[in-house]
Amino acid sequence: MFERYYDDKAKEFYELRMGSMTDVEYTSRFLQLLRYVPYLKDDKAKIQRFIDGLPTTYRDWIEFDEPWLLEESIRKLKHCYEQSKRKVEPKHELKGNEKVKGKWPLKWGRPHDAGEK
Repeated sequence: MFERYYDDKAKEFYELRMGSMTDVEYTSRFLQLLRYVPYLKDDKAKIQRFIDGLPTTYRDWIEFDEPWLLEESIRKLKHCYEQSKRKVEPKHELKGNEKVKGKWPLKWGRPHDAGEK
């Protein structure tokens, strides 16, 4: 029974994918499950397994840098994840007659003065 538990955890380790997890969740889960595969000692193999579970965009970027240590791969994932979050965060929507740095947003045109004709 104990052996079956370890086998299940090892299988979970090899099937682990980031999916909708955050970088912290994925890294944490990876490190937890890594304990169940003590025969995986080579850093290159650990790095490859870590990278294989990532989405293609992160995987390509991290593989391009050819990390030598697992810790380096984890740092690079954190950096990639933070960069992608910055690109996705919604920008502040202007309401009413708000100005941006003293200028009217071009999409609204110039303000209309009731006295102008």
